[in-house]
Order: sequence, then C-alpha cells, then structure tokens
Amino acid sequence: MKLVTLENDPDNPWSMTTMLRHAGYHCRGYGSPHALIDSPWVLEADLAIVDSDAMKLDKRLVLYLAEIFWPDRRMLLVGSDERRLSQMIREKDGLLVKPVSARALVASVKSTLSGTWDGYATTTATQFGRYAFETRGRGVLVGETRVPLTQKEYQLALILFRNLARPVSRVYLAGAVWRHNERINARTMTAHISAIRSKLQLRDDGDFVLTPIYNYGYRLDPVSGYQSLSQPHTSPRMPAEAF
Repeated sequence: MKLVTLENDPDNPWSMTTMLRHAGYHCRGYGSPHALIDSPWVLEADLAIVDSDAMKLDKRLVLYLAEIFWPDRRMLLVGSDERRLSQMIREKDGLLVKPVSARALVASVKSTLSGTWDGYATTTATQFGRYAFETRGRGVLVGETRVPLTQKEYQLALILFRNLARPVSRVYLAGAVWRHNERINARTMTAHISAIRSKLQLRDDGDFVLTPIYNYGYRLDPVSGYQSLSQPHTSPRMPAEAF
C-alpha cells in the first residue's frame, strides 16, 4: 500500500511517516502541499494523511486537496482540535485527534479505508464509453450486450474504470472490495481480475486494456483511438495565497 503524509518534518523519528513505515506501510512524507502535488505519488497513493495544524488548513484548502486526491478517495486529517477537524472533513474522510500514537495512527488508517466501497457505490459516474454499469444490479452493458458479473467482479471493475489510466494497488482493491482483509489470497484477486478481463474484453483489440503492474497492482487504460464521453480533466487551481 502506498501512503503519503503532509507534515512539518517527515524525516523526524517521531513523525507519522516514520510510524507508518515501521508498521509496514510504503509511506512517503512531504513537508508542503506543493512538494506533494508535484510528485507522481499524488496519483498513486492509496491514502493521504494530513497534519492540519502543521499545514494550517481550513475548509477551503481541505476541499482543494480533496480534488487533488481524487474526489472518490479518502483522506485522514490529524489535528489537536476535534471540533475543528469535524467541520473540515468530508463525510467519507477520517480524523485523528492529537497526541498521535503509532497504534492509533495505524488503526485510523485502516478504519478510514474500510468503507471505500461504500463511497464508490454512492457516486454517480457509471458510464465509460460503450461500458455502462448497472446502478441496481451486477451487470455491465457493453453496447447493447449485457454482461453479468459476480459481486466482486462488478466492484473491482467499477473501481478500475473510475481510476482510468491510473495505477491501482492490490492493497487498495482489497480494502475496497474485501473490507481490508489483509489475508486475502493473491490468487483469489488474480482470478477475479482475469475473469473481468475476459468477460469485458479488456484487451488491446477493445476500447480498454487491463494490464498488471509488477509487485503493485493493475491499470486500466483506453486503447489508442478511443474517445471518452467525459470532459477532459483539468487540475483545480491552487488558491494564490495558500500554503
């Protein structure tokens, strides 16, 4: 799993970055939002943990960071004022009140990620070119053909499509679909991914191609020549006076 932190001194022995690394997470720390946004990890991380006191965040800047970290993914805000934190976070985000222990931090990371699929299930983007996901069911319409999927296949496929052209880690998928069951057999997920690729024809000769990323996860990309129905994405503009 890839995590990112925003805090004053990520290299400090008592930093959140250090605690998460000691807990076995692949974590990278950043001392400013600018440094993080300029990093490729902004697209690859499964969760952003933000020290709201150190970053001097307010509601407006939290919403800006939320746009940067994909509207459909979560953040964990850490701070000394629980009331202030609860006013800043989105409904799906997590919060952790200081002082922060390693045990509390790891528990908060797990609990924040535990409801990932619930967030996906309540969002509305369900059509991607010729692929239309049924909102009440487990099928996908590919053109005029309905392709039935199992519950796990449906959830995995929808997450991959909503992260089009972005790498998605196996740990993130496990957290979203299997509720962070860290003991899930790798072969189980591989079998589900293989079924999705076959049933939805996610190959070089189709609209999308699904490829594995060694020792990380998967990535779904549009095939050359595919025209997306959605508007091109533009990064939100950072407030001039921010940070």
